[in-house]
Amino acid sequence: MDTTIIYYTSNRELPEFEERIRNNILKVCGGLPIVSVSQKPIDFGKNIVVGDVGASGFNMFRQVLIGCKTAKTRFVISAEADCLYPPDYFTFVPKNDNICYRNFNTYLLGLRRDYFYKKNEGGTWSQVIGREFYIKRLEELFEGAPEWSLEEKNFPKERRKGEDIFTPAQIERFETTNPCVSIKSGKGLRHYSHSERVPIHELPYWGDGKTFRKIYCY
Repeated sequence: MDTTIIYYTSNRELPEFEERIRNNILKVCGGLPIVSVSQKPIDFGKNIVVGDVGASGFNMFRQVLIGCKTAKTRFVISAEADCLYPPDYFTFVPKNDNICYRNFNTYLLGLRRDYFYKKNEGGTWSQVIGREFYIKRLEELFEGAPEWSLEEKNFPKERRKGEDIFTPAQIERFETTNPCVSIKSGKGLRHYSHSERVPIHELPYWGDGKTFRKIYCY
């Protein structure tokens, strides 16, 4: 596939936890090229270190933009430092360069919980996008802005009156066979994410929540 993994992190999680996340990506990604953009040096694909610029939505997307400009492929696929991905996430084949293909088979593992919540609306942490399209969109949002900022925690919603980075017409829904899971550790940028508050104790591919937590979490 003509796709590069863009892995981005502010390195706020425990190093051993992030290492488990990265090891899982290496295990299941099928050899896709990786560009990692981090605030501390890490041994993961082609690593770009931006320094300790701090954690915010603004800085996260600035790191994403740097990763997209470094990649050379037609498409990029998102990977975050507190998320676990199944193998079929990395085999999705997009068709349109000017669409954000967002995965809606997404779940959360809450802080100190051993069960999952369904996140129906998906998120930027589980999506595949045309690289040049993504670069253009991010450059539009960053026009006239400083290089780094801690002010806009929920960027770009502060600039778009609560709206997504893409318009509804620019997003196409898809669903992996197996779910992607975002882990809330209490150290990430957002301690809370909107989701259904119905406990789910077991997920396809990942198994039961108690075992999942023992293997991957703190």
